[in-house]
Amino acid sequence: MFSIGEFASIGRVSVRMLRHYDEIGLLTPARVDPITGYRSYDGSQFEVLGRILMFKDLGFRLDEVTQVVHAEVSDGRLREMLEAKRDDVARRLDLDAARLRRIDARLSHTEGISMITVDTKSLPATRVAAVTETAAGYGPQNIGPVIGPMYAQLAQSLGRHGVDFGPSSIAMYEAVDDGDGTGITVHAAFEVGPTVTTAEGYEVRELPPVDLAATTVHHGSMATIGETWEQLMAWIETNGYELSGVCREFYLVSEPQPQENWVTELQQPVVRRQDA
Repeated sequence: MFSIGEFASIGRVSVRMLRHYDEIGLLTPARVDPITGYRSYDGSQFEVLGRILMFKDLGFRLDEVTQVVHAEVSDGRLREMLEAKRDDVARRLDLDAARLRRIDARLSHTEGISMITVDTKSLPATRVAAVTETAAGYGPQNIGPVIGPMYAQLAQSLGRHGVDFGPSSIAMYEAVDDGDGTGITVHAAFEVGPTVTTAEGYEVRELPPVDLAATTVHHGSMATIGETWEQLMAWIETNGYELSGVCREFYLVSEPQPQENWVTELQQPVVRRQDA
């Protein structure tokens, strides 16, 4: 038998932690002296302690660790719990990676280094068939689930009416005055020919020409396009321009290609600042 101090030292945990584990029924001593209250542990409990520390290190809460260690969950349920933890860690890694890229972009901006190549050019008038929905806000987490189905819906409607379209597609985003100022109107569009008119399932409109736009190309997933937009906005401010219209995303290469192969031109109408 091992005293609580010996067990803690060998197991590389604190005595306080062992007492807490005892209190919540996670790891109870093999024996408690009825007179002194001293706790004693036997050697087989080192394996239990090791499992506790392993699942804690994986991010499990103590109540979850208790269920696992006491065999209160099936193998199938344990696998589900592990997969959920994996998904959570992967999500946080993605968020941290995106945050790291934003920090790098901001550092480069403060050092006068642009991480993107920006062109200024005019945009021609473009005839499109479009559908419109509302998203909860900007960012891939809000816009992605909304705009993806919109293109499928639009393609289906155009196909039903025998309309040739694309292959490139366009997205536009406008802030909505919905009381709290967070709503975003999302337009998904395909280029169409001059004879196509509005029909059930889509509206045909002509996007007006733009005299001057700052543009750059984003390669890869929509999950990271926000960083490219941030860099473009920083370039616009630094180089003496101001925004003058609704931004567009012009998808040069998109589905059915995997997102890592997508190529998107970001288009922001601008004018020269008067003080520039």
